[in-house]
Amino acid sequence: MLSLNQISHLKLFFFTVLISLSFPIGSYIMASMEPLVVTWVRYLLASLLFVGFLVAKGQFRIPSAKDLGRYTLISLPPLGYFVAMFIALRDTSPLDASALYTTVPLMSAILAAFVFKRSTSMSVTLALLGGMLGAGLIIFRGDLSAAGSIAMTASNKIYLLGCLGMALNPIIVKKCYRGESFVHLTCWTLICATGLLTVATAPQLVQVQWTKIPADIWLGIGYLAVFATAISFFLFQQGSVALAPEQVSAYTYLIPVLVLLVNRFTGSLVPWEEVSYGVVTVLLSMTVMIRRGSPSTNAVVAKPEQEALAK
Repeated sequence: MLSLNQISHLKLFFFTVLISLSFPIGSYIMASMEPLVVTWVRYLLASLLFVGFLVAKGQFRIPSAKDLGRYTLISLPPLGYFVAMFIALRDTSPLDASALYTTVPLMSAILAAFVFKRSTSMSVTLALLGGMLGAGLIIFRGDLSAAGSIAMTASNKIYLLGCLGMALNPIIVKKCYRGESFVHLTCWTLICATGLLTVATAPQLVQVQWTKIPADIWLGIGYLAVFATAISFFLFQQGSVALAPEQVSAYTYLIPVLVLLVNRFTGSLVPWEEVSYGVVTVLLSMTVMIRRGSPSTNAVVAKPEQEALAK
């Protein structure tokens, strides 16, 4: 019988798998559509999916203004990251962005220490640094000296601010959770995010020729909406409540490993000798994070939700 902690880690692993699978699909779609428009569509479809589920169960209800503010706050960190990423990638290389993103778990640990007024153990700190090193070895194909070529340009600074938003993401979820159904929480977080995106992308949405979008693009968007947004948000929020923020963010380190596996199946092979040390370092660091990570702090998990997490 798996413990609540083990189930939470398993859910975050599946979250990471879903995100990793979205990279090749997202790259294919965004070659022919504006990234912010794609993001709006996936958020909208994911929101409708949860609304339909709650309506079918007879559990859909409009939250109070205070709760709407709370759900909007939860939606801001990932939205801030997406906006920063789309702005930065006009000038920032994907390699620079990947390298800068490895700072997210460490930033999350530092921010959590301040917010929850607790210290991070030495073993966890070393695991975070080890994971950052391992991910870097994978990204730079075993040549970390290439990291010295990253210049802190204006675009890279903007992207780093987006990474800060992602570091805050599990912390905000943990602080703002009040014991409600995770389906309700995820539904209204997505609805609030969709509302903000609608305001930001309205001029672009009017210009899109929706009837001319090919069927394969719609299928890809469907995957992003259902798996990489709706289900992944649901799993991420459960993990954020049950685990420490640095444990949640540390799953970022697994993404390069899983992307390597995805690329292998799609025929894009990377020589093992270039990434082997990085993969081993990431896996060892993740083992330490899972076994020795700080316990969940200040999590407010109602009894029904404890039972839901255990399923």
